[in-house]
Amino acid sequence: MTTPTFSAFLIHPAKGNDSAPEIVGNLVPGSGKLFDMLSAIFHAKPDGRDFEVTFDPNDDGSQQNDCRDLFLAATSSPGLATATPIAKRLQLVTDNRSGIGLLFVMVGQHGTKNRIVVSRFPANEAILAEVDESGLDVAYLERVFIKKTSSYKAVIFSDEDPQSGFWKGSATDRQAGGEAENISSYWLHDFLNADFAETPKAATKRLAEALKKAMRANPSIDVKSEIAASISLAPAVFAHKTISAEQYCDHFGFSKNTKDSIIVQMAKPGLFEKVFQFDRGEFIKKVAVRIVEMDSGAMLSAPSDQFAKVFEVKQVSDGVF
Repeated sequence: MTTPTFSAFLIHPAKGNDSAPEIVGNLVPGSGKLFDMLSAIFHAKPDGRDFEVTFDPNDDGSQQNDCRDLFLAATSSPGLATATPIAKRLQLVTDNRSGIGLLFVMVGQHGTKNRIVVSRFPANEAILAEVDESGLDVAYLERVFIKKTSSYKAVIFSDEDPQSGFWKGSATDRQAGGEAENISSYWLHDFLNADFAETPKAATKRLAEALKKAMRANPSIDVKSEIAASISLAPAVFAHKTISAEQYCDHFGFSKNTKDSIIVQMAKPGLFEKVFQFDRGEFIKKVAVRIVEMDSGAMLSAPSDQFAKVFEVKQVSDGVF
């Protein structure tokens, strides 16, 4: 197997900044600790923190995407010359909030497939402490990159035939706590000109249906109560966020019985870990919950379309139900 080519670039904020410096880059040597770390990212398999994305077509509907074209050029002829335009594209959409970053464009073979991985690490601040004959010497370092190898943005495209493939890949944003919901809009939309592979409505509907079916199928009152309580809170908790069914369950501390009941209702077990963008409106529409408070303080809750079947409602003489 041939050694992959890794190009490194210093990225400055250039969005709205006319004085941004020119892109500076270099090839990473094919051995050493940095090469080994980048190789681990290059050959990594997607996990629960990653999500499928697709390049958007052109505005006129044609199957062409400017960022994808840059990726294809870099894959067909790896090196600084073809990686630099990718770095320039990222710099043009990077603002001061994102700050200075270190970008790696990694191209090579992954098994039988051609692969490109584009990964960005943020700059951090640190204090360097060294001990010498004169004692302790400390210095403030303004730019420290790869302080944590688990904190980075990346996108991966792999295909045996990039020209016909390279439309669907996986992206991640493992900065700011490493949760998928922290995906930066500038990284996904402005830089990649891509979007989630599955529409938020379709994925949210799948979760909602699984919750409803699990609540009906499992006779346990505890399971029904856990799911019903989560449904009433979820629209506010997950609005505009990116989650998976697994993360939904973990957030509300579901028991194993409840989790298993939801997994069973998924078309495929793998969908339980699939990340998607939560659609608040679709969720409310599919699993609206009706809650009634009793005079005793007890709360009765059930899906709106099932409430009358679950509870018998009678009018009493004093007007109380």
